[in-house]
Amino acid sequence: MRPAEGNTTITEMDSRPLGAGRGGALSLAWVFPLAAPDVVLVGARSLVIGRDESSDVKLSGDGVSRKHALIRLGTATTAPLIEDQGSRNGVRVNGHLVRSAELAPGDVVRLGGWVGVVTDAPGPFQEVAPGLWGGAALESAMAPLRRAASSDLPVVLEGETGTGKEVVARALHGWSGRPGPMLAVNCAALPEGLAEAELFGYRRGAFTGADRASPGLFRSAEGGTLLLDEVSDLPLPIQAKLLRVLEQREVQPLGEVHPVAVDVRLVVAGQQSLARAVQEGRFRADLLARVEGVTVRLPPLRQRREDVLPLFSRLLSAMGQGRAPAVEGDFVERLCAHDWPFNVRELVLLVRRLLVLHGGEATWRAAHLPERMSSERPAAPTGSRPQAAAIPAADAESAAEPIELPALIAALRASGGNVARASALLGITRQRAYRLMEGQIDLEALRQEGEP
Repeated sequence: MRPAEGNTTITEMDSRPLGAGRGGALSLAWVFPLAAPDVVLVGARSLVIGRDESSDVKLSGDGVSRKHALIRLGTATTAPLIEDQGSRNGVRVNGHLVRSAELAPGDVVRLGGWVGVVTDAPGPFQEVAPGLWGGAALESAMAPLRRAASSDLPVVLEGETGTGKEVVARALHGWSGRPGPMLAVNCAALPEGLAEAELFGYRRGAFTGADRASPGLFRSAEGGTLLLDEVSDLPLPIQAKLLRVLEQREVQPLGEVHPVAVDVRLVVAGQQSLARAVQEGRFRADLLARVEGVTVRLPPLRQRREDVLPLFSRLLSAMGQGRAPAVEGDFVERLCAHDWPFNVRELVLLVRRLLVLHGGEATWRAAHLPERMSSERPAAPTGSRPQAAAIPAADAESAAEPIELPALIAALRASGGNVARASALLGITRQRAYRLMEGQIDLEALRQEGEP
């Protein structure tokens, strides 16, 4: 499909690099609509951003004013500051129109049609491990596992639901070169009365219902890797037996007289810190001391927002069967600013939802997102001074007085023909403004009157 003017087909960004790896310097990484060099936000000077040829950072597009914004670069003791330079469309940080705002990692910046993410881990978006895609933040988290892969050190993986703990464990197993299989079990799903039998095995007749012998998960993973997900949900008596397995490198199947030697690389995982589980009495301190060979905390998606759009693009390519809709800046801004409480798993489901419900659309807009995503308002940036137009229009409209066409015309003139800013000045939504002006106002003429 041919995208509408000013939109970008999202699959064009599939493997776009998001930086050049500057050793952790705070940067503004542009993620939409076109590839552009990152803006390093540390230094001793200021940068002008706009479409004018004299701008320090030149951005194309009708939505960008000639001199759109000024960035006062940060130092070792001060945060970078972005300031609106009287632009037509304003400066948005985390969805809020601002006159000025300090910038911090994770902030989403919108200048006209351009969307960028502030990051302290600039770097290329790539396949960090088989089936695991991300940028420098994820690469940095995974680096210790690469170094420890060929050893037999046990590993602790900590990460919220949907961050890819099992994918990481499988990558570790592949890097290790161990000849045995990779097995995974969710300890929270093991019935308490059967956990010991499932883990360590049993002989036939060892208990009621044991009509045949079972080797258990440890012996089934012989020579390979065993992932115990949500390990802190194991009953404390089973944790004591697990400690013995790790110390003696042997298991005692139920009903057997003699223990059986095992060679298994153990990976344990959980959504919360195991140290906290120890403090809460849910996990044995001596077991933590035995499994904590290498501990890796997988960053949630909200801590690597620069990865959201490239991940979305890859998922769309994989599931879209050739469908490549264009996307609007509002859509991308909402996507990047969302908190993603269920991480990549939530992103996968969103792509599936959009393809099912809106796969035939030429362009995806913010209105196509689930209601909670299209209406949520992220927190205002630190140290920000709001524009007069920064009132959430959707919140204000319900309490607003009826708006007549002359008032809308005056607001449009005052805002240089910018519908979003005029709507916010009046406390109405853009949709209502467009309904009022339909066939009544020459918007382009108003814009030409006050071009910055």
